[in-house]
Amino acid sequence: MDPMITRDWQPDGDAGRQLEELVALTDRPGVLVVRFSGDCRGAPPSWSRLEPWTRSRAVTVAVVATPLGSPGLDVALAADLVLLRPAAMLRVPPGEAALSAGVLWALGRAGARALRIGLLEPHVLTADEAVDLGLAHQVVPDDEELPVGGGRSLAALVAARDLLRARSGSASGSLALELATFRLLFAIGHPEEGARAFLERRPPSFK
Repeated sequence: MDPMITRDWQPDGDAGRQLEELVALTDRPGVLVVRFSGDCRGAPPSWSRLEPWTRSRAVTVAVVATPLGSPGLDVALAADLVLLRPAAMLRVPPGEAALSAGVLWALGRAGARALRIGLLEPHVLTADEAVDLGLAHQVVPDDEELPVGGGRSLAALVAARDLLRARSGSASGSLALELATFRLLFAIGHPEEGARAFLERRPPSFK
């Protein structure tokens, strides 16, 4: 995929097909920004369809601008980076009965406090409440650009993504840090340049 791609989630579109199209765009390194505006209705995606979205090679970014419910909520909360505009609100749980798999996974990633509130005190979360619980990462004012792209290092975003994903996996923090650092070093080209300089018997030129 290109270094950065932006797509709009269609509230009235087929959620399953949209999710498959998004997953297909993330099979190689890059940044995929998905903008959510307008409340969504319909059945939430199953975990088998949502899991590939959480394990993509690209860095996935969800931008929520308005109140959002399932199935869009599941896709947004399962992104690597969740950014909210001030008017955003998250309808947790998305349905009237049990929590969907995607929202439950996102609550678990956010931590015990978010999980307790999601299970025992379900209500509509404001943008600030969602950030406070760890379900979202930042509230971005309407007149400000998103803190992604714009010449920011893709390698740094990938390393940060790996650390964020490690929070919801079984790897220890030290292993996650080692993996993120390893990928960062290779992404910026230092090991490749060092090896080439050694073989060519010249001083390395690190950027």
